[in-house]
Amino acid sequence: MLADLGLLYCALFWGLSFPTMKILVGIYPTSWLLFLRFSAGAMMIYAFFHRRINESFRKVLKGGVIIGVLLYIAITTQTIGLRYIGGGRSAFISATYVLMVPFMLWALERVFPGWMTIFAACLCVAGMYLLADDLSGAVNTGDILTLVCALTFAVQVIAISRYAHDCDPVALSFVEFVAFALMSLLSSLIFESPAEYISCNGLPELVFTIIFATFGCYMMQIIAQKYAEPSHATIIMSLESVFGLVASVVFLNESVSLRMLTGCAMIFIAVLVSELSPIIRKRK
Repeated sequence: MLADLGLLYCALFWGLSFPTMKILVGIYPTSWLLFLRFSAGAMMIYAFFHRRINESFRKVLKGGVIIGVLLYIAITTQTIGLRYIGGGRSAFISATYVLMVPFMLWALERVFPGWMTIFAACLCVAGMYLLADDLSGAVNTGDILTLVCALTFAVQVIAISRYAHDCDPVALSFVEFVAFALMSLLSSLIFESPAEYISCNGLPELVFTIIFATFGCYMMQIIAQKYAEPSHATIIMSLESVFGLVASVVFLNESVSLRMLTGCAMIFIAVLVSELSPIIRKRK
């Protein structure tokens, strides 16, 4: 239950960060923004948990680097893909990782995830389809890049579950953040001009994003996935899209339709089915 609440925290603050990120990407170059987020997050983790990190650093190095690189690839391909397709279409294709995870686990571990889990994953993706309002048009480069993003997210979720079981999740998060920050810095130096800081534009949004959506969420995800099954975790984290819609309506005055509300309801039902599935299996 605590792990599920932790994943719900991730979904909530990732969703609330949608409006702040929309503001920040208009101020900072993308790679520099990601470097700021994850380097500051790494420094915060080390400030609070340096003893645990020093004790476990060697043990978590391999797993943390793999998870950090996978996360970087996923976010980068998603960001580049947004240049070619709309936000709703990107969100829908990205959400297909919810459906990929149980089937990938089935292929890797030869353990059937259960019909209720598959039903919940399909219902979740269907809900995301209703949330998206720009799915028309031919397949293009953005669709392919975003599909790569979804596949990489799925692999990352499985990798977190594998490494978090045997390692200190806090130390693992620190290495993930450092790996991501270094990849972002390298990308910034190669492809982008140096970030220009004009007064304090976007500073409150940046602080919120670093503390809650980066330091809090990504570390909480690894801690929670130490105890939650990957397929179950992805369905709960899909609530990010629902919270993101609510935040966009409240803070950015975006419109909402009956179709979108139906999609939200389907995602909530998918989470409920996922929560009840272990209880029903136990009783059987």
